[in-house]
Amino acid sequence: MKIYPALDIKNGKCVRLIKGNYNDEIVFNKNPLDVVKEFEDAGSKYLHVIDLDGAKEGDTKIITIVEQIVQQTSLKIQIGGGIRIYEQAKLYLDIGVDRIIFGTSAIYNQKEIIKTINEFNSNKIVVSIDALKGKIKTSGWLKNTKKSIKNLISELEMIGVQSFIYTDIEKDGTLSAPNFEYIKKFRELSKKELLIAGGISSIEDIFKLEKINIDGAIIGMALYTNQINLKNALKNLQ
Repeated sequence: MKIYPALDIKNGKCVRLIKGNYNDEIVFNKNPLDVVKEFEDAGSKYLHVIDLDGAKEGDTKIITIVEQIVQQTSLKIQIGGGIRIYEQAKLYLDIGVDRIIFGTSAIYNQKEIIKTINEFNSNKIVVSIDALKGKIKTSGWLKNTKKSIKNLISELEMIGVQSFIYTDIEKDGTLSAPNFEYIKKFRELSKKELLIAGGISSIEDIFKLEKINIDGAIIGMALYTNQINLKNALKNLQ
C-alpha cells in the first residue's frame, strides 16, 4: 500500500476544498514547498499534487512551484489538474515529475493520452476518475458526463492505461471515511493499479482499503488536521 500525501494548490497556496467546492476552501499554508518538506521529513516517498486553478480553467498554472519541489526533494510526484493535452504532460515530465494524471481528457480527448503513453510509456500515466454518487464529473468536478465508469475503464485499458485514481467527490475533504461500497465495485471492474482518494480519516480506513486490494491511498485533510500522523501511518504499513 502506497501513501500519497495530497497537495492541492490554489492561487499559489496549499488549500483543501470541501466536496470539491471552489467556494469552500481552507488555506493550510501559503508556501506549498514547506508542506512538502514536512511530508518528506515524515518519511514519505510519494506526493500527489493537484493544480486546482488548472483543473478549473484547463491550463497549467503551477509549473514553477512543481519545479521547485522536484529540485528540492526526492519525492516521486504525480500531478494533475488542467493537464489535457500531450504538450502539458510533456512539460511536467521533462522537469522530472514521475507521473501525469489525466482526468477530463479521459472523457473528451483520449488521443492525447495515447500520444503521451506512446512517447513516455504507460508507467508515466495515471487516469483519475472522479465521481459523485457514482456519476463521473469532469473539468475540476464542475461538469457532468453520461459515460459510465465501467465503459470508461474498458476504453482506457484498451488504449494502454495501467493506473487509475478513484475519487469520491461526496467524501472528499469531509473526514467521513471512504465509500467502501463504491470502491469495491470499482475494484471489481479493473485489476490495474488503483489509488483511492476521498474521505480517508484514519489508519483503520487505510487498512480496510488494503484488505480489498487497493494499491494506494491519497490522503489530504486527515494529514492537515492531524487525524492521521503520516510518520506513524507509514511505519504501520511497512
